[in-house]
Parts: sequence; structure tokens; C-alpha cells
Amino acid sequence: MVATRASDADRDSCLEDIEAAFADGRINDAEREARTQAALQATTLAELSYLVSDLGPAAKLPTKVAAVLSPKKGSPSADSLSPRLLRVLLVGSLVAAVIAVVLWISNAGDGEQAATGPAAQQSVPKERLELHTAEGFERFVALTKAKFGTTIIDSAAIYPDYASVEVVMKDNPRRAENWYFAKGFEGDPTKGTRPADAATIDLASVDPVAYARAIKRSPSVLGVEDITSTYVVIHDTGGEPSFSVYVSNKYSENGYWTFTLDGKEISRYAFE
Repeated sequence: MVATRASDADRDSCLEDIEAAFADGRINDAEREARTQAALQATTLAELSYLVSDLGPAAKLPTKVAAVLSPKKGSPSADSLSPRLLRVLLVGSLVAAVIAVVLWISNAGDGEQAATGPAAQQSVPKERLELHTAEGFERFVALTKAKFGTTIIDSAAIYPDYASVEVVMKDNPRRAENWYFAKGFEGDPTKGTRPADAATIDLASVDPVAYARAIKRSPSVLGVEDITSTYVVIHDTGGEPSFSVYVSNKYSENGYWTFTLDGKEISRYAFE
């Protein structure tokens, strides 16, 4: 049976359910990050249904997505999921362990990272950066360039003081590495291949001022009060690089606001 392809609207609806589950406390921060990244990269409805199959009724999912959650057949097996999706899920499940096994931090700024390659141009921050500010984001981009020699990525999920980013390898655009960033790039990445026609995004093309302004204004514009969670997803939506700000609170009130990389509004989903 041919798998039904997922649309951007299907992926957005799945992201809403994931965010609602996090706000309810049904999944933790690492699980939310992993499922968000996986939803953004999912290509079929079966993959999306797998991501929300254990979160209760899929009330916000389109009928065609919810229909994949058949009680007779159950959730899709791991064998039916793409290797790319499984790889992203694995990254999320290992986030906590990665944090504990920090291999790339130099307390004095003159350790292994500062002594090798382009990373010598940027010292590792002693404290976590405020990634939702223009200054913090610019420093994150500079550290990405210093570490990898490129700012070309597949996608990124950016939280107030940490991020998950899938960096396209400078010497081979068919390869990508998914890295965790807190006080610099930490731990070991997961590695994988990319489709030849997969879109890329230049992280340095994001306007940091527009980015920070969108984050600051999102609660009021989207009508969500008492925010408990804010994160930004940088990805490609149908051939158009964009960043989306997601906000939610403990009452599962949520919304998102999407922009071009230079800060022009594309769409918004406000809480009503």
C-alpha cells in the first residue's frame, strides 16, 4: 500500500498536538524537541500519526491524519518509519545523556575546541546564551560558523537557552549531523544522509532583530497569556525558508507565528 504524503498543514497540526502534550506534562522537554524535529521532517501521514499515537485523542489533527491511528491496526511499526525520522527520534531520547556527557566544553576557553580548526576563532561561552535575544542568536550563528565552517543547515529548534540543529556538512551536502547546543556544541552528533534535492537554509540569513522581535511579540499577537513554553523552529516550508515562533501555556492554549528569514509575516495561528 502506498503511503499517503503529508502536507504542511498536516505537519503543523501534528506540531500543535505535540505542544499541547508538553503543556499538559504528558511529555518532557527532550521528547517535545525530538517529536517536533521528527514532525518537521516527516513525509507521510503514518509518520505523523506515530508521533502522536500515545498522546490521546488526536482532536486537532485533520481527519486524514487521525484516520491513520486505526485501533485495529495500531500505530505504525518502527519498520514503516523512515530512517531519517527514526534518527531524529533517537536524538531526542538521548538529549539528557548528551547533556551529562559534555565533551566539547572548555572552561577556560583554551581547551581542545579552541586549539583546533576554525573553532579557535570563537571561545566557548561560560554560561548558556540567551538564544531568544538578537545578541544571543548572533553569537549562536558565529559559534556554528566557527565549529563547522558553514552556517548551512537542514533545520533547527531553538529554545531560550539551548538548541538542536542539523548541520549540513560543508564538504558533502548529502551528509548532515544533528547537534545539541547549550554551552557550545556538546556531545557526539547523530549522523545521516540527505536527499539530493533536499532544501537547505543559511542560518546567517535569519534577521536577528526581526527574530527577537517576533519572539517578544508572539504572546500578545497570538493571544496566549502566562506563557510557559516558547521555542523557534527554523525550517523550509515548501521551498520557502522560514522561522516559526511557538508559544503555549499550562492550559494548552497555544499558537504559532511564521516569518520569512528577513522577518516578513507568512502566516499565524492565534489562540481563540
